[in-house]
Amino acid sequence: MRRSRGLLFPGCALAVGALVTLGACTEDPLSLGSETVPGAGAETRDVTVSVSELAKWRDTTLTGFAGPSTAPFVFVSNGSEVSGRALGRFNVPDTIRTRADTLPVATFAEVELLLRIDTLRSEFGGFPLTLRMIALDQPFDTDFATWMQAGEGVPWAVPGGDLGPEIASGVFEEVSDSLFLSVALPEDSLMKAWQDRDGGNGFALVLEGPETRLRLTRMVLRYDPTLVGRLVPVPQVEQWTERTFIQDPPLPPTGSALRIGGLPASRIYFDFTPPEGLGGASLGGATISQAEVILHPLAAPELYAAERAIEATKISLLGDPFVTGAKTPIGRGDLVAKSLEPSLLESGEPVRLDITLLLARAVRDSLDSIRFGFRANPDAQVVGYWEFGSAESPVEFQPQLRVVFSSAPNFRVP
Repeated sequence: MRRSRGLLFPGCALAVGALVTLGACTEDPLSLGSETVPGAGAETRDVTVSVSELAKWRDTTLTGFAGPSTAPFVFVSNGSEVSGRALGRFNVPDTIRTRADTLPVATFAEVELLLRIDTLRSEFGGFPLTLRMIALDQPFDTDFATWMQAGEGVPWAVPGGDLGPEIASGVFEEVSDSLFLSVALPEDSLMKAWQDRDGGNGFALVLEGPETRLRLTRMVLRYDPTLVGRLVPVPQVEQWTERTFIQDPPLPPTGSALRIGGLPASRIYFDFTPPEGLGGASLGGATISQAEVILHPLAAPELYAAERAIEATKISLLGDPFVTGAKTPIGRGDLVAKSLEPSLLESGEPVRLDITLLLARAVRDSLDSIRFGFRANPDAQVVGYWEFGSAESPVEFQPQLRVVFSSAPNFRVP
């Protein structure tokens, strides 16, 4: 019996030991929230550095993605500081198709021109205000016309376009979103001249009266042609086939500052290598909670400061923005636009571009380059622009990189 008791005792001791072990597991020092294990609570850092402190940072402004000829509006101004004229053409058809057949035009009658005005973005300085449509004595190139030249390398005889006879005019007596222009020339001869010469030299829209800035969104030509062999006119409606606008003075060329908006449209692009560490801590294996590039607006441009908000989006690039070529740079834009309010920009309010996902992916996959852009969406929405400090600017205006992150633990949990 004693031997049996002796054999049973170790077993009982083992059972007791198991109970002690189970009791210890209920207070696991590695459990979530424990403060007794070194490294269990990771420190979160919020670090902001100037881009001049990064190993590689490039920023640039590229211009010309949209110009006056591709803008959804034309700009007309008679201001003392900025003058603007709209240029356009109507291509009147030789023949008109009806339900029965296609016949040439015999005569034109009841010609009228209708302008649509964006009153929210126009500035009326007073009334009455006259808008004149004047024939040009020299043809213009839609894509290359400026205040000084009718086409690339071809100067105007008179800056702003050498003007000929008046075609039509209309008067604003008050703020209005539309204006009819009464034709001053014989209607039939005017239309046949446009018909024979595919719009001819074109025309200019010129403002006369109190200082005003108009943003015109549409111009329609309505007329009643009578076809050969028919007696009843067939009413027609035509949009202007070519249009652009010219300004004096022109927008200044882009410099070392970063510019967004304006016409020609400017976009900002960035390319940088993620830092290995910030604030004395490594980014390797870190959890990125937030990352952003901070842009600092410069003083308002003298003449062409944006007067309305610029809706802009960040785009993640697939190509190198510093290597130009077909379809580069391209990428996907954010779904949500950022509104750049001129009043806030003028006060110096920084603009913050979220790059959390870009930096987190770069840290996770050990990428050596992050490329993204910042553009008005859509381009050519405003005449004015704004500029921000670049890597070449004084330190207080240089872009900054801000990262909120938690470093990876410096030990492995077994």
